[in-house]
Amino acid sequence: MMTFYDQEMLTANKKNMKRIRYFSAWSFALIFTILYSSLIFSLFATIHPEGTPSTWASFFFYVAAGLATFSSIYFCYRLIRKRESAMSIGWFYGLLFVMSLLLFPFVYGLYYGVIVNRMIYSGGATISFILNESRIMVGVFHVPICFSIIVGLYNEKVFRLNQDIIEKENMLSETRLVQLQQQVDPHFLFNNLNILSALIQSSPAQAEIFSQRLSELYRYHLRSGKQPLVTLLDELQYMQDYFFLLSSRFGDAFRLDLQEVEPCTKEKLYIVTGTLQLLLENVVKHNAVSLYQPLIIRVKISNEMLVMENEIRFREAISEGVGLKNLEHRYKILSGKTIIYESIEGSFRVQVPLIKQLKLDEA
Repeated sequence: MMTFYDQEMLTANKKNMKRIRYFSAWSFALIFTILYSSLIFSLFATIHPEGTPSTWASFFFYVAAGLATFSSIYFCYRLIRKRESAMSIGWFYGLLFVMSLLLFPFVYGLYYGVIVNRMIYSGGATISFILNESRIMVGVFHVPICFSIIVGLYNEKVFRLNQDIIEKENMLSETRLVQLQQQVDPHFLFNNLNILSALIQSSPAQAEIFSQRLSELYRYHLRSGKQPLVTLLDELQYMQDYFFLLSSRFGDAFRLDLQEVEPCTKEKLYIVTGTLQLLLENVVKHNAVSLYQPLIIRVKISNEMLVMENEIRFREAISEGVGLKNLEHRYKILSGKTIIYESIEGSFRVQVPLIKQLKLDEA
């Protein structure tokens, strides 16, 4: 599953992918052919200087022989490339090797007989000599060059497949994330409309103020909800604004205690959009409270984790399974990390990982 860090790394690697993409397997094979042919010329000139003198003519002879080999393999590849998708990798590259191996003696014989024999030996080489030269050069030129081409083609194929997999996983993760975020929108509105409905009956004046604040918050919610992540500072401010809506309905039955939060807001830390709202909704939904026994909700930052804790005052509640499960799925997609739930000595604690955005553009 594509994580937030994977998406950041993918953005950075796309530039490298574009640079690699232009250096194709055939470009690699062509460079290898020229370098390899030069190496063979140097080796033969050192071992057998009488047959291979250190001249430019001999050098171009070997380079041209390598290019003729390269051309024969490329021609065979063009003939069978349409069958690549219908064959296994082993069979396809095996067929390419065999076809180019059968074609090589004719290509090399034509090159040697027409160009080398006439220009260098003035037509003195016999057909049997040319065929014997072709047989020897199979091992010298065809096998190494064909092997380099097959390795290059295979690596390019694997590279493209991996790139396609990364892009598809990225698309699937983004689609899944959008679906989860869309589930939050009606959830947010439904809960607050219930509060507004109750206030209209009990306190019309308070309901008017509530509706104005709800409108402002929902406007912010729609704007920030399009972003998978927001800064910790923005989310804490949004949580306090949302807590006003809860206070409008429940009075002082819920109290918010922010501990050791201010220093952490100065860092560039991120959190999944709507995290604190969902955690507050979970506390309200599952705990029984009253003005005589207010429930204190403590929020603090510890070890790059946002911790929300409250005393457990269990009450039965109908749950649609949207809240914490939704949030947990979104965190897995965006960060690859998990949210920790635990009950400790009568208190319920949720630990949410904070995300440090990678600044890859500066790297």
